[in-house]
Amino acid sequence: MKIEYNRPSADSILNKIKYSSSETNVFRVYLGAAPGTGKTFMMLEDGNYLLEHGIDVVIGYVELHGRKETEAEIKNLEIIPRKKIEYRGSIFEELDAEAVIKRKPSIVLIDELAHNNIPGSVNLKRYQDVVEIYKKGISVFTTLNIFHLNSIAEKVESELEIKVSERVPDYILNYVTEIINVDIPAGELIKRLTSGKIYSKEKIQAALNNFFKIENLIVLREISLRTIADELSAQSNKIGNPDDKIELKSNERVLVLISSNPDSARLLRIGSKLAGRLNSNFYVLHINLKHRENNKSEDYERYLSKNISVAENLGAAVFSFQSDDVVSGVIDFVKTNNISHLVIGATNEKRKFFGIFPKKSIVNRLIDSLPNVSFHVIPTTSAGI
Repeated sequence: MKIEYNRPSADSILNKIKYSSSETNVFRVYLGAAPGTGKTFMMLEDGNYLLEHGIDVVIGYVELHGRKETEAEIKNLEIIPRKKIEYRGSIFEELDAEAVIKRKPSIVLIDELAHNNIPGSVNLKRYQDVVEIYKKGISVFTTLNIFHLNSIAEKVESELEIKVSERVPDYILNYVTEIINVDIPAGELIKRLTSGKIYSKEKIQAALNNFFKIENLIVLREISLRTIADELSAQSNKIGNPDDKIELKSNERVLVLISSNPDSARLLRIGSKLAGRLNSNFYVLHINLKHRENNKSEDYERYLSKNISVAENLGAAVFSFQSDDVVSGVIDFVKTNNISHLVIGATNEKRKFFGIFPKKSIVNRLIDSLPNVSFHVIPTTSAGI
């Protein structure tokens, strides 16, 4: 991954696109600390320059937010028509990934990577659409606020008490080849807001009283710069040519076993971070026991649904299988999908068989049955399954 503290020259962008092979398409992220830093404008400006110099650039999706200067920057860029989806009696517009792939431009500009797609879309999240497009050999320029990265979102919610409903999993960085840091001092961002360059007049005061508090913006900017610095440090330690494209996925596969237990959310976050570090695929499994099929409480269904939602927000592939026994169901899934790491919760509760001899826990039975799998056993406060 190449990270730019300062924006690269237009000529360097042009040369990179012109002389790169079809197998080394670009995944560029314009990263900012908050809305209004100029990410979309800069992306459009770069797209226009490349278009003027013979590169086939199109807009897949751009969110204008009523910003006239951003709208003016579209200029001659072709816009791929959005997909219209009906939901609860209203029509919504989303990125049409299939149309972009069919059009097959050299570069597509796609705003707001962390966007949640409307129900009824092919994918739950826009970043999933973007990855599909990128895998088809199309270069992608996209925008992202730092607090939408899941690990950062957790800190922002706990420390700044700001709800972050749109997120991307940290492993999305495994696909990114370039990050352009679109930095602006907190005071300057406030000026942009109050002058109407970010939101309409009726929304300005509410923004100043909430998200756009000066102390929030200072913290978010520090987080953004620190994240960039960490990535630069990792980049400097990379062996070999730093311009070589990184491998997107390793052969490792991470599985998290979940239930209706509220502790499952913590297991999912641990599994997500592990998958990110390993550059691996991320799976989540719930075993639906047959003998419980007609004996489920409302709390069970509610908590399980909440945990599945967390898993989907973290970008996991979620599976739910019916089985007579948890252990046999997990073993079958692990062997079928070549899982290499299993994250599972465990308590200190000891069960007895016929009231005399200790009965082996689910964790111990799985460890005995899967000697080639690395287990990550996390203490939980109650039974995990």
